[in-house]
Amino acid sequence: MRGVYPDASKFTQEQRKQFDRLPIHLTRMLLYCPVEMVKSFLDFGLSFRTGNLEPKLRELVILRMASLQGSSYELMHHIPAAKMAGWSEHEITAITSVQPAGLEEKYSVMIQFVDDCSKLGKVSDSIFEKASKVFSAHEIAEVTLLAGFYEMLACFLETMGVGLDQHALNWSEVGARIGK
Repeated sequence: MRGVYPDASKFTQEQRKQFDRLPIHLTRMLLYCPVEMVKSFLDFGLSFRTGNLEPKLRELVILRMASLQGSSYELMHHIPAAKMAGWSEHEITAITSVQPAGLEEKYSVMIQFVDDCSKLGKVSDSIFEKASKVFSAHEIAEVTLLAGFYEMLACFLETMGVGLDQHALNWSEVGARIGK
């Protein structure tokens, strides 16, 4: 079953509706789950685009977690989004490297935050204190959910054998399609 997608020709109307919202391999593989679960999952994932985080910070968290989890699928889709958010090639290389360096202090703190989420399953007291000096409680809460979401997503992608899409998402089109 790993790497085998549900047969799109057998989708119900509701399955088709969810696939059409975000027509990528991830969505197709998610459709092994109940449609309401898929809808809720997609809604939750897409909700981060309308949260408290500046786009650069959101994409940093996603790229960092994708790198830590070895998720080429997430990197494929979010490197273009990171560029749209204002990250340079050099900065993206730093964010995705084993030993990131050369970023603004607040972004370095956020990398440490995401690293702790991944390695410890929580953020250490020292990193939480550093983050609290730079980020609001709203941002910290949202970043924690975002990091966890993308860690869970990486697990799903790898476990289910979701292959790379032919093209990365056009996030402007996605935003227009979902009205955000």
